[in-house]
Amino acid sequence: MSLLVKELSIDVQQTILDAIECIESGNLQIAFVVSDDKRLQGVVTNGDVRRYLLQGGLTDQPVTACMNREFRAVAVDTPREDLLKAFDLGYNALPGLDPEGRLVEVFTRQMAASAEAPVLARARAPVRMSFCGGGADLTYFFIDHPAAVLSCTVGLYAHATLVPRDDEQIRIFSEDLGHEEHYASIAELLVAADKSLLATIVAVIKPKYGFDLYLRSDFPVGSGLGGSSAATTATIAAFNELRQDRWSTYEIAELAFQAERLCFGIAGGWQDQYASAFGGFNLIEFENQRNLVHPIRLEDAIRNELESCLVLCDTGISHDSGRLHELQREEIEAESSQTELLSASVALCRRMHRYLIRGELRDFGRCLDEAWQLKKRFSSAISHGRLDDIYEAALSAGALGGKLLGAGGGGFFLFYVQPQHRQRVVQTVRELGCHTQNFRFESCGVTSWRMKIQ
Repeated sequence: MSLLVKELSIDVQQTILDAIECIESGNLQIAFVVSDDKRLQGVVTNGDVRRYLLQGGLTDQPVTACMNREFRAVAVDTPREDLLKAFDLGYNALPGLDPEGRLVEVFTRQMAASAEAPVLARARAPVRMSFCGGGADLTYFFIDHPAAVLSCTVGLYAHATLVPRDDEQIRIFSEDLGHEEHYASIAELLVAADKSLLATIVAVIKPKYGFDLYLRSDFPVGSGLGGSSAATTATIAAFNELRQDRWSTYEIAELAFQAERLCFGIAGGWQDQYASAFGGFNLIEFENQRNLVHPIRLEDAIRNELESCLVLCDTGISHDSGRLHELQREEIEAESSQTELLSASVALCRRMHRYLIRGELRDFGRCLDEAWQLKKRFSSAISHGRLDDIYEAALSAGALGGKLLGAGGGGFFLFYVQPQHRQRVVQTVRELGCHTQNFRFESCGVTSWRMKIQ
């Protein structure tokens, strides 16, 4: 029961004089008559009392003698919109009743905004599809040689949900891995050994509150789509949603790189975090001084045609991108030929960029084959017999070109196939035990929002 209810309520056994004193003590010029069980029986205003006294009534009579029994009341959970409409029609105060008819609130035109409710934060980050330039985004290369990567994002996401707690406990749930972690506080998490990637992200952010964190993905582990970076980006964005000073998109990508590459130790480049954070088609340039994301604006016809001509093929073979990047790093440091291959890949990336923005998609598709042939020369671990068989079968069935996404060794192939050959290519790779994945391009990067906890 609110303070206003107590001030404006009188008992059915009290007198009209008591009602007058109650009315005059408040600004609303009204009193509510309740029974012993607090059920609202009637309403008394100055006008009700005046009419009663003019008819010869006495002030020592029970208040029930002059109260209005035909009053308007509302349920205590009445939406604000309905209350505002009633006030706009001339009401100054409305009694709010619970389901048993008890007076529990008095609504006025000065009613306060709803109290701040607990909220949860959600975020989703898309995976990337890299067309060319992968490997050149390793710091060991672009620290001395300007590099570029051409990529886009697709509508497959990592989803993060962050629910703040009233205590200091931290609970982390990874739906994809079927894994849970529990910590009594952030202090315990920071000193824990063998932390998961999600726990490592938390250790980088160092939130000052307890929470439950949930993560799930639309794609399999080891897909070559930059899934771990999408998961990292989504998690950081969920925490960002609850900050007063939001991190910029560049800062989110940099924090994701820090957590995934430097702190958790997954070897790799920078492109995945930027692609997932910014979303859409991008030419991403990497230099010693600064990394820059250049959005690509495609005509709708070019975008739609490219989407129609790409086939995403799951080989069913998982891969360890971190180990492959470690091997590449070792070979970059050991052999000058690796630098030449990466420089050739960057040059090809810029050529593909020109083909893409001009809508010269047949040439773009053929360049995917060039990119794949270059990629295979980076390391003997990038491809093997079964992957070569799948690729050659797709080309024989009509694909103009294609490449394995990610570091190599498994995951998804991306093929460029003109419409008249699509069915044959899809049937061919399926006969080899592969699965084709439908997708749509995603123009948005990581997205976060907050909702009241229901």
